[in-house]
Amino acid sequence: MITLAVFSLFGVLAVVSAVLVVVQKNAMHSVLYLAFTVLATAGVFFTLQAEYLGAIQILVYGGGIVVLYIFVIIIVNLKEIVPEQRRLIPKIFLVGVPVLLCAEVVTLVLRTGFPAAPPREDGAGFKEMAEMFLSSYLLPFEAASVLLLAVLVGAIVVARRKHIDDPD
Repeated sequence: MITLAVFSLFGVLAVVSAVLVVVQKNAMHSVLYLAFTVLATAGVFFTLQAEYLGAIQILVYGGGIVVLYIFVIIIVNLKEIVPEQRRLIPKIFLVGVPVLLCAEVVTLVLRTGFPAAPPREDGAGFKEMAEMFLSSYLLPFEAASVLLLAVLVGAIVVARRKHIDDPD
């Protein structure tokens, strides 16, 4: 019962902070809410006893992608961008749709009472996954790391080009 409460808490925190990422006008605040969303999602993984996925969520997204966004915001001067006039109807959808989806998921979980998955008999854990990533899946693992590096370099090049073209 405590696990379900902690899982629900992390799930609600992830959804609320994800909505705040979209609604927030200040870009740095939006990135902070994104980091909080990543951490809450990792908490969901940890409560589901998927420790590896939780650790990867924190390391890859928390340590890499969020830092990349912060660098892009720092390099690109976002204060020059004029915000659009916002209407009330999209804000209602931004709040209403996630609330309805959460209510539907809670209703579904309470009505069906999903049983917990039994532990794996083969004992797959960190060691087995590490051996799998560094043996049979080494090429896709390295390709993903090169892709992340290319995204980082591309963001820096695009931001630099805008800085060089702008005489101010």
